[in-house]
Amino acid sequence: MRKIYFLFMLLLTIGMLRHSTGLQAQSNQYLHFDRVDDYVILNNASQYFSGTTQLSITGWFYCDELAYGQGHMGFRIGSGNAEFYIIQLNNGVLECRLRTTTGLDEYVSPANTVIPQIWQHLAWIYDGSTVKLYVNGTLKGSSAASGIFQGEAVPFGIGISNLGGFNFVFGGRIDEVTAWNKALTQAEIQDMMENELTGTEPNLQLYYKFNQGVPGGDNTSITQLDCQIGGDTRDADLMNFALTGETSNFNGTLDESYQAISFPQIPNHLISDAPFTIEATATSGLPVSFEVLSGPATLNGNTVTLTGQSGEVVIEATQPGNDVFDPADPVVNSFMVLDPATHVPEIIVRNPLPGNVYMPSLHAMQLSSVATIAYPELFSIQSVRFEVDDQNIAAYDMYANSHFTGWWTPDSYGSHNITVVATNNFGASSTQNITVNITPTATDMTVVAADDVWLNPANFTQVVETELPCYVGAFDQVTATLTVSCPTGGCGEWDRVASVDAMGIDGRWFEVIRYITPYGVACDHVIDLTDYISLLQGKVKFRFNCETLDNGYLYNLTLNYNQGTPLHLYSSVYEIWNEIYPFGDYADLQPVENVTFEFPDYAVASTLKLISTGHGWGDLNTNNAAEFYNATHHVWVNGASTFTQVNWQTCNPNPDGCQPQNGTWFYNRAGWCPGSIAPWFDYSMNPYVTNTTVELGYIFDEDYVDLCHPNHPDCVTGTTCSNCDDGFNPTLDVACNLVVYATNPIVGIDTDYMPGDITVGPNPTTGKLDVKYTGYSNITAKDIELYDLKGTLVSSFGWNGSDIRLDLSSFPKGIYVMVIQSTGAKEVKKIVLQ
Repeated sequence: MRKIYFLFMLLLTIGMLRHSTGLQAQSNQYLHFDRVDDYVILNNASQYFSGTTQLSITGWFYCDELAYGQGHMGFRIGSGNAEFYIIQLNNGVLECRLRTTTGLDEYVSPANTVIPQIWQHLAWIYDGSTVKLYVNGTLKGSSAASGIFQGEAVPFGIGISNLGGFNFVFGGRIDEVTAWNKALTQAEIQDMMENELTGTEPNLQLYYKFNQGVPGGDNTSITQLDCQIGGDTRDADLMNFALTGETSNFNGTLDESYQAISFPQIPNHLISDAPFTIEATATSGLPVSFEVLSGPATLNGNTVTLTGQSGEVVIEATQPGNDVFDPADPVVNSFMVLDPATHVPEIIVRNPLPGNVYMPSLHAMQLSSVATIAYPELFSIQSVRFEVDDQNIAAYDMYANSHFTGWWTPDSYGSHNITVVATNNFGASSTQNITVNITPTATDMTVVAADDVWLNPANFTQVVETELPCYVGAFDQVTATLTVSCPTGGCGEWDRVASVDAMGIDGRWFEVIRYITPYGVACDHVIDLTDYISLLQGKVKFRFNCETLDNGYLYNLTLNYNQGTPLHLYSSVYEIWNEIYPFGDYADLQPVENVTFEFPDYAVASTLKLISTGHGWGDLNTNNAAEFYNATHHVWVNGASTFTQVNWQTCNPNPDGCQPQNGTWFYNRAGWCPGSIAPWFDYSMNPYVTNTTVELGYIFDEDYVDLCHPNHPDCVTGTTCSNCDDGFNPTLDVACNLVVYATNPIVGIDTDYMPGDITVGPNPTTGKLDVKYTGYSNITAKDIELYDLKGTLVSSFGWNGSDIRLDLSSFPKGIYVMVIQSTGAKEVKKIVLQ
């Protein structure tokens, strides 16, 4: 859309651009950004520019107020050879940067370049030897520059500047954004300010006109910002906009002849669904017409009739205009038509995997599969079961994460066939078959779990899936070798918190390694992961994390399995805490909430594993906390201080031998050292496993208070502290896992799936068991199924949702799993029969 640019040359002549009357706008629409989390993004946009030595980005901007860190537009990820962006700093300064194969070049404008609450046109140009910033068609300044813009995966952002996961977002209005792989001249920039582009100009690669939706209306059906480049689709994603009301939405004054179509998303349908109507409106009030462009449906007016086949239906809405209104831009909508008989769950087997299962003695092993189904508004997983040889074993989604597990005890060594059967809510099933070989013989094994994982500002987190040995009682130790090396361009310069999480076969994530990167060098580390042996089998995912702002590191992870008889046959891991907490905050000196934990049946031993690393430092943190403060914390059990944690690490010599390094690696720190593994503090919970339930608390050093914290009532800037609002306050990064060991399978089933309230009792029971349910009044029940711990169906009971008393007195004493099912809902309970 075209801005109306009143008295431009006159105002330039008399030097009044700094006043709000200098520019007037606006003849058409714009998009308002809320300065909270609104932004527009086109991923991998640099592919259209990679290899060029000429670039231009332009746009109209109306800043609501001057504030630091407002991204205007451009390519930015914090590294690489393809960055070209504009960001607002303090006092209306614009920082304009170019990063190419020869490095970083920039131009920083004078203060008050940005004037709040007026429209300004910005153009940032690179011509191969110079970068230039034009403001309102006039050259503001330039700098020497060189190199090739090289990279294909850098996003183009509007209203955002992204640096290592920190989103610097814009507050105000934006319109008419373009990007070119040519250097625009001043004359071309000035012409663009006065006239709309056609979208077919040579070298124009991105063009966002912002002419969508209804100004200030309900535009929630719009998910992308249209890119007007010939027939090529380069639409960008609208992120976090409210798209209703005056702000965080399309707004402005439209040309009197302009009209737009609002066409709400059409829901997905089943092939058997009856005809239905669709609706769309035009801002002009003129009628909207529909046409089926493709797919298994026909149209009669606005009534859609499905043909009975599956597939995607694409419908176009049009309004041709009249003597008053121009034709509206067509709006295309699509939906899926799905066949319940063929749209079945997808199955991924996680344990065991095809091949050997190492089992010196025949014991129960956990079976695990992921079962998912697309279009959850129509479909759900009704049931999953394992068929092993001739045995049916029920599977349970114990943690409501689509990971279904069950237990099976092989009756012999050798080959066994396992089939996973997953059924949708219409009764249609899919299957996955594997063959395993149960063998008593295991040897030491080494497995590469991850290779060359590069964490950098563009990639804070990376998930790697690998296949590990499958076993029960075959290994007595697992150690990990973490190799940290330098990527191309050199190692990261600073000490950053990194971690490795593991997802076990039941789908739960746990932090198993915490690592602090060294100052600019490569190092190797060995970690004992034996306590996490239950996570390290079958198909496992590892999640590598490091929020670095420099070139980062490459990570390689190798697991070493030592053949031997473990002290305990089974184990399970439970997360107690995993959070970053304030340390010494006067308003919340003890921020960690107590956790109540119930030990599962058959528990014979337990270890509490705790990591707590201190971060934040400087004169504005009392006693240089938390990184350089020698703190003593305590773990409380059942209301009593039980374990003491002296959270201080000697860093010279480096605990992992990672020296020398650059920087201040040799200073002692709170629970960590640069270039080393942060150690787990292990506390025996053995005395408590027979108590069934324990309450755990983590009490921070009770002698420490940050006197310069903004929440401290006695902190006075300039008197008690130089700045009480510095914001770089002490924190403790805490992770705590409880490992429980057992001689029998740990079946921790107490997860509810059924909406409403259900009670089963008394539990434990000597035989009589009451099932009471309050929830949906129109529940359609199937039955209540009772399984033993081997997964064998023991009995089933008819049920209609009313209160029922079951008699279990004829069954052997022991632990059972009760599955209470209704249409589309399920609840699983552990029952103890005494």
